[in-house]
Amino acid sequence: MISSSSRRLFVRRPSGVLRKSSGRTRVRYFSSAQPTDRLVVVGSGVAGSATALIAAEKYKIPVSLLFAGSIPHDCNSYWAQGGIIYENYQHGDSPELLAQDIVRAGAGLCQEDAVMKLAREGPSRVEELLLSGFPYAQVPFDTTTSGEGEELSLCLEASHAVPRILHYADHTGKVITQHMTAAAANHPLITLVPDTLVTDLLTSDDGSTCLGVETLHRPTNQTSTLYASRGTVLCAGGLGGIYQHSTNPAGFNALGSSVALVERLAAAATTKTLTQDLEYVQFHPTSLCIPHEARFLLTEALRGEGAILRNAEGYAFARDFHPDGELAPRDIVARGVFAESQKTSTSSGKIHNVFLDITHRDAAYLRQRFPTIQTHLQSRGLDLTHDHLPVIPAAHYTCGGISTDLQGRTGLTNLYAAGEAARTGLHGGNRLASTSLLEGLVYGAAVADYCGSSEGQDLHDHVQGLLLQQHHDDDVSSSSASSTSSPDAIVSH
Repeated sequence: MISSSSRRLFVRRPSGVLRKSSGRTRVRYFSSAQPTDRLVVVGSGVAGSATALIAAEKYKIPVSLLFAGSIPHDCNSYWAQGGIIYENYQHGDSPELLAQDIVRAGAGLCQEDAVMKLAREGPSRVEELLLSGFPYAQVPFDTTTSGEGEELSLCLEASHAVPRILHYADHTGKVITQHMTAAAANHPLITLVPDTLVTDLLTSDDGSTCLGVETLHRPTNQTSTLYASRGTVLCAGGLGGIYQHSTNPAGFNALGSSVALVERLAAAATTKTLTQDLEYVQFHPTSLCIPHEARFLLTEALRGEGAILRNAEGYAFARDFHPDGELAPRDIVARGVFAESQKTSTSSGKIHNVFLDITHRDAAYLRQRFPTIQTHLQSRGLDLTHDHLPVIPAAHYTCGGISTDLQGRTGLTNLYAAGEAARTGLHGGNRLASTSLLEGLVYGAAVADYCGSSEGQDLHDHVQGLLLQQHHDDDVSSSSASSTSSPDAIVSH
């Protein structure tokens, strides 16, 4: 059972899992009593919740939703400030126009079919998962009153041709994840599994098929094995948290755990390379820069509302780098902010040299529109309505990740990925503002649609057969082992 290429660092157990070895492995035998007819979803953010809800509600698939925190909305999606792309046909919007904006922001490196899938399916997924209510979510997005009555409020963000961003003040991710995870918690076919880290992927003996995961329960350090004939979906976010300057929250969510799991398989030479474009890490242009503090995101929506980038002398420099100034693609603005930060102010005497200024806008409106940011600033002696805010670029989003097709399928059969953990080709070299939450909805739902399809059902039957064969082989191994030792004995090699 142990291949020569992995003998020194890894061992293959009868269940097919790869894990680091100190030279010995404990044999664990597959039990037919363990439930296997389920979809394991790793990560409870927008992508994970969308996968779970569509799979459970539309296809009646049992789902185990695993997450590292003690509550399901402890995830990267929770911290998204700006909003989520919807549609604004009153301003001439269309899927084609959105696609143009995505490709322009992505430096022309986007994959066309991935872009068009998001642009065409996005509005209907928003309506289905966020606006329809039970059994999905009913998110109370901001609204405006017009002559035709109350309607959803849509704002403009950088590199968008029209205002098309749904929002809830400046904590859109928070309200979306709270409502989506509440819907998941209330669904009878979805089991929430908190405080749980995935430490390994289980594979078939030939390494071609994912059979489930091995987990660690953080409070007790207890390990468990979860088989999943319906598939395993990695939705545990990106790797921006490994950078010194990052807008990602502290903790386990942004340390690249999903990518690391598949890279481990590749390192063990059990499969081909499963990741792509990991060099495309987006840096957000405007994170609050206070010495000796973690970087705090100052949303793109501030610049959409007219915020100006100034140096310490008050000069608005953004148009020196691009005709669109503050509303240019993020990578261009981030490079401009960084370049300006390296210059020395000759007259102000200030060490920091780049600031964000929105003091020209109405103070009452700013406090109402950006309450989270204003509260954070006030606790540090700053005020959005009066002060120029010191900013610096910070790692924000992983555009690459685990390579998938448009159904979220990876290079390993029965393993899927969605959201920031995945590389669909949507973002190219740089992500367009407010595509991240929409990507989670569209591609998380796509995974569920595939698992619930006839092809997905055939794969489920195949994997069930593999697990039954594994059970039979382990019974034989157990009988053989019991003649000399207990089935739980340590086996040397």
